[in-house]
Amino acid sequence: MSSHSSDPERYVSENQEILTEIIKHSSNKFVRALAIAAIIEYGDEPTVEQLIDELEAIRESQGGE
Repeated sequence: MSSHSSDPERYVSENQEILTEIIKHSSNKFVRALAIAAIIEYGDEPTVEQLIDELEAIRESQGGE
């Protein structure tokens, strides 16, 4: 993990892979929601689009609509 930073955009950029893994594999809904919120609020646009695609793939694999 990166050093302490007060720049959330930088944090999300440097830890995007970790946040994505949390979203995909955490069993804690609150923690997943925090990771999603961080990416949506502070990630760049391609990251947000990638996240949406991954969430839709997860929904489809679980039999969702």
